[in-house]
Amino acid sequence: MRGHSITKILNLPQYRVAGILSMTDDEIHVSAVPYKRKPLVCSGCGEIHAKGGHGTMQIVVEDLRITGRRVFLHLVKRRVHCPKDGCIHVEALDWIKPRARVTNRFADQVYRLTSITTNTEAGWYLDLDVEQVYRIDREKLEELAAEKLIPPPAAKNMSVDEVS
Repeated sequence: MRGHSITKILNLPQYRVAGILSMTDDEIHVSAVPYKRKPLVCSGCGEIHAKGGHGTMQIVVEDLRITGRRVFLHLVKRRVHCPKDGCIHVEALDWIKPRARVTNRFADQVYRLTSITTNTEAGWYLDLDVEQVYRIDREKLEELAAEKLIPPPAAKNMSVDEVS
């Protein structure tokens, strides 16, 4: 199977599969690199920086299963020297949260599974540690709660009907 086909199957935005590192009966390890012309979005300020590249780093994240095998993505993330705060930040990806070791779609699958069963059973089914399932589920619940608890906008005009 060609790398372009695997890239389409995995649906990695602005990344391409460089190769398959290893494949066993239980796991697939895939190497992915960003496209050369992909804009670099700073995780510190959220803006696109054309200059200021400061090397790369590699992270490993877990993605949805393919043919019953766990998929681990070895991603190359670029680092950038942010001109706004002068610090070095890693590029931001919208399909992986900062400091996360799973993709957002895998976290959604864990959340859906823990909604109908216990964390222990979800961990058994996904072959994950119960603590890892708990952390993923808690982060997803906190994200959903933050969306629902957005305070209403402040009133612009106020009137009083009766005076006592």
